[in-house]
Amino acid sequence: MRLPVAALLLPLLPLAACQTAGPPVAERPDHSLTLIVTELQMHLRDDTYRAFRARSGDGRDVFQQALSRLERLQSQRAVPQDQWGSVDIVIEYARARALERSRRYLEAMASYRRVAQVGSLVAGRAAEAVAVMTRFAEHSGPPAEPHASGEREIEWLDARVSGWDALARQLSGESYEPLALEELEAWSMLRVDALLRRRSAQEAIEAAQLLIERHRTSKLHARHLLRLGDLHAEAARREHLRSRVEQKALDTARYDGLLDGAFAAYELAGEERRPGLRAEAAKKIDALLAAQRRMVSDVR
Repeated sequence: MRLPVAALLLPLLPLAACQTAGPPVAERPDHSLTLIVTELQMHLRDDTYRAFRARSGDGRDVFQQALSRLERLQSQRAVPQDQWGSVDIVIEYARARALERSRRYLEAMASYRRVAQVGSLVAGRAAEAVAVMTRFAEHSGPPAEPHASGEREIEWLDARVSGWDALARQLSGESYEPLALEELEAWSMLRVDALLRRRSAQEAIEAAQLLIERHRTSKLHARHLLRLGDLHAEAARREHLRSRVEQKALDTARYDGLLDGAFAAYELAGEERRPGLRAEAAKKIDALLAAQRRMVSDVR
């Protein structure tokens, strides 16, 4: 039985989170589309900032999997936009949702715009999504030119982080907040790396501490703690190496402070519920203890 248009469109609006999705069935175009949309809608309310993205049985991101299926179905139908029927509008609207969740904002904006232009039950929602995706696209983009000066790169990243932070706060409590927070987090991580390359370990440490404070509820919080521990540990190693190369007395206060920072970050990461991260944190603590023992032996 062919499903009425409303049965295809309405599931795209009030969406409920779910954890699993079954394999696709493609007996007829409408049946295939219904299943694709059903599987997609089960994950559109997932909080991908606080929890890892759902994956299909073969390990693919569910949003990218849905996008691939929708584009294949759209290609098979090969209907020009000016001849779109209700099914084609559903395909394009669902495709736009999958694109935004794949963080392909410019493409999602264009897709939503097409849905808004043809007019449908979801034209209003599509127009609203165009406005949001426009703002997302404005704050996105490739990293600064590889040969840009250190200060230029950092200023560029500062602007990105500031823009995403403001947008995430504006979208607080809305369905797009997790995406904005994911972007803010990703750009903040790039900023830590840039500060380490371009300026100093101390500024990278301070940026990593700010990242951890801002993203306490992120699924990557323990990863950020491990990174902070690594920054402290590497700075301590360099401090020790510098004292030997320059044949100067080790600044024990700074060295001990860096070691304490590394141990504290690793121990906090070790409280993570995931066994793999706990084990990784334990290994880093053991390695740092071994390095500390070697340093003491060298001094003697």
